[in-house]
Amino acid sequence: MYRIFCILVVFSISFGGNALALSDPEQKVAEVIKDYVVAKQPEWSKDEVQITFKLAEKTFEGLKAYSDAAQIKVLEVYPEFKPVGSVVFPLLITDGEGSEKVLLRAKVEVMKKIAAAAATIKKGKVLETSDVKFEVRDVALLPPKYFVESVSLAGKEAKIGIPKNSTLFEWMVGEPPLVRRGDGVSVRVSEPGLMVRTRGEAMEDGYRDAEIKIKRADSKKMIVGKVISPSEVEVKL
Repeated sequence: MYRIFCILVVFSISFGGNALALSDPEQKVAEVIKDYVVAKQPEWSKDEVQITFKLAEKTFEGLKAYSDAAQIKVLEVYPEFKPVGSVVFPLLITDGEGSEKVLLRAKVEVMKKIAAAAATIKKGKVLETSDVKFEVRDVALLPPKYFVESVSLAGKEAKIGIPKNSTLFEWMVGEPPLVRRGDGVSVRVSEPGLMVRTRGEAMEDGYRDAEIKIKRADSKKMIVGKVISPSEVEVKL
């Protein structure tokens, strides 16, 4: 039995009449830990959480001495505790008036089908279906900016070079610009009661309603206009 030297906030999961018997304590403890993990991370489901115990055979053998009515609780050492990756879980087992604290080492994985690069993707490439594959991967330690299977990435543009097999995150892709640097555009110059059209060259990539620099074809003068279509920029005087 181990002593826990800090104030413990108890996260409790109790089992009723349908609880698993302690003839299989490993499965019961796994269910308790899964509930604890999902309570911490509601965006995950119990079906996605996988628990692998390490060097726990003697502990589970000892737990067989408890009755089916025993309750198991995860003791939370501090509120910011993240139960993912390789973790030591402090547990409280209560049976009648007696209780015992034990430590169990486990690996917590969260398996989701997420998007990855099927091949090396160059910066600026507009993605096709063949550029993306969906694989079941452990997301427990990943930032929550990955793409799941239900999201289509076709038509998105790579904002950076992406190596083959890399997990695809939101910051790696985006919408293609309506106007690209070097494109010829129609420049609509307007003010109340007057509208003039001329030609120009986009000096930077531009997205809808974003302002970009344009070089006028007739004077080489630099002006700033708002992108309103793939071939037209509006300048207001």
